[in-house]
Amino acid sequence: MKISHIIKLVPVLCLTGCALTPVPPTTGNWSIEPVSLYDSGHEQGTEIVSVQQSTLRAVLSNFESGEVDVLDVSAPQHLQRKARFNLGLSKGEELTSVAFHPSLDLFAAVIDAGNSPGRLEIRSATTGVLIDRVVVGFGPDSVVFSEDGNLALIANEGEDFLFEPSSKHFFSTEGSVSIVRMSHSGLIVRHKNLELANMTNYAGFVISKGGRFMEREIDWNGDGIISKNMDFDGNGKIEKKKVLLGHFEGQDVFGMETKGEQKILIPIKTHSPALLEPEYIAISPDAKKAYVTLQEDDAVAVIDLVNEQAISYYGLGATQHKVDARYNGWVKFDQSMTGLREPDGITTVANGRYFVTADEGDTDTDTSTPAEGQPTSGGRTVSVFDAATGALLGDTGSQLDEFAFANKVYPERRSSKKGSEPEMLVSLNLDGVPYVAVGMEWAGSVELISLADPFHPKVVALGKIVGDEDKSPEGIAHFVVDGEHYLITANEMSGTVECFKIVRQGED
Repeated sequence: MKISHIIKLVPVLCLTGCALTPVPPTTGNWSIEPVSLYDSGHEQGTEIVSVQQSTLRAVLSNFESGEVDVLDVSAPQHLQRKARFNLGLSKGEELTSVAFHPSLDLFAAVIDAGNSPGRLEIRSATTGVLIDRVVVGFGPDSVVFSEDGNLALIANEGEDFLFEPSSKHFFSTEGSVSIVRMSHSGLIVRHKNLELANMTNYAGFVISKGGRFMEREIDWNGDGIISKNMDFDGNGKIEKKKVLLGHFEGQDVFGMETKGEQKILIPIKTHSPALLEPEYIAISPDAKKAYVTLQEDDAVAVIDLVNEQAISYYGLGATQHKVDARYNGWVKFDQSMTGLREPDGITTVANGRYFVTADEGDTDTDTSTPAEGQPTSGGRTVSVFDAATGALLGDTGSQLDEFAFANKVYPERRSSKKGSEPEMLVSLNLDGVPYVAVGMEWAGSVELISLADPFHPKVVALGKIVGDEDKSPEGIAHFVVDGEHYLITANEMSGTVECFKIVRQGED
């Protein structure tokens, strides 16, 4: 698909794409139609949603309130809350993810405890009562069950950094993957925290010569408060400048005074274990392997679940395609971009032959204008890989942003950053054809992608989350009611859950 015309935005009076209405692209055989909206009563925080197909219930996490809602999704046009459980978190703890057990009346919740190891909790989905718990790694960020429910995996991101003033050294806990074996009754039988390795010697990794960095919240002055601005150099002024704060693994660490401790710049120069931050996990249908996104390293780790060890690391490389790269009042997809994929979400297809990534991006370059040939952060794509070899089969190129623009939801203010930002995704089959649905964080929508030809994945439909406020869909799940396919998204910036129906074109 190609948008050949240029759209000029009228200042103040118009939003993105309003000067000329583009013709929406063909959506193939399917459309995505919103059917209901659940309001949690919180202004934001609804982050992860997981559906138990056998009972048509969903669990929904709220990172701000530390609560889990159990929803009845059996009547998709009227989502109803059946229960709300407060997990009773301590100060400094955060509920980061939930997952419904495939068959038992249980859900898993993972709790980030800051600079202490986190934990996995197994709770009743009817009463919320704690059934079992276990300490896992640092910074648990997501939890998933295998299809048979005998296994739970946790991605421990380990992204928190500490600062030692005397040596001016920054250091971080290391990321890991927790492998938890479950009994048939849902109790924890045993678990293992699997450490990850230095990936420098693995083929396929792209190291940016110009340098990249991560923005991290760090209590630099040790007062227990993360400041929004700070006089780092002590001259009595808050200035828009970078100040050298210390070092991490031999590299300089800087802070912007106008951004304070909220966004201290950690350099990415090596693929050291301290910078391996697992984001999300997809388990193969036979539960023999798991694929773990290492977003900041633009990589996927492959875990042998039988022998409980990391057996490979796939460097995902860079994508090249046309984008709208400037926030200047014009929308034109004609600027070349080379982008490290840096995926967040990952899923496998039903037969296990491919894994598919949502290439959001999470780092920044050392300069606002990258040097020629220097890759930027985020592919703005959904990519398909051979699960056995890690070989790239194909990606969506510019389709995600172009489709968002054609449907009047493209966030032009994000053009110079990472575009619409594909976040999480879920796989499904429609008429025997594999598809994935991906939440578009800054476009407030869901896009449906056909994998009928995995070498040329094709965006075929888009569903817009209702309302004009920021939504930021994070978690996404798929379920079926009476043979009809539905998608459900947790929208963290609006405190809502949207339910969509996937409709065959031409149906009444």
